[in-house]
Amino acid sequence: MNYQQKCAKCRSRKIDYTEAINRPLYISIYAAVLVVLGTIGVAVQGTPVIFLFLGLIGAFVLFAFRTHLERNKIVKCVCLDCGERWQTAANAKQKQTK
Repeated sequence: MNYQQKCAKCRSRKIDYTEAINRPLYISIYAAVLVVLGTIGVAVQGTPVIFLFLGLIGAFVLFAFRTHLERNKIVKCVCLDCGERWQTAANAKQKQTK
């Protein structure tokens, strides 16, 4: 874990972590990539081989977007002792050391 290990208010180590990416953004990017690749495949009157390559390109593009979103994900923290809530970036320490 690269994020804060103690509560700032009570210094407790009992913290509940919830990691989240921007899921609606990922779903809309996924749909847009599929629509664009499908349109390209139909426009060039693609054979199954062309659709295979378009599918592989789509998988790579979605992998790149997912990797970028994972680097920017948000971690929501809740102290189990005092109930304090805060948010932090998952890679905040790594970004500070660079």
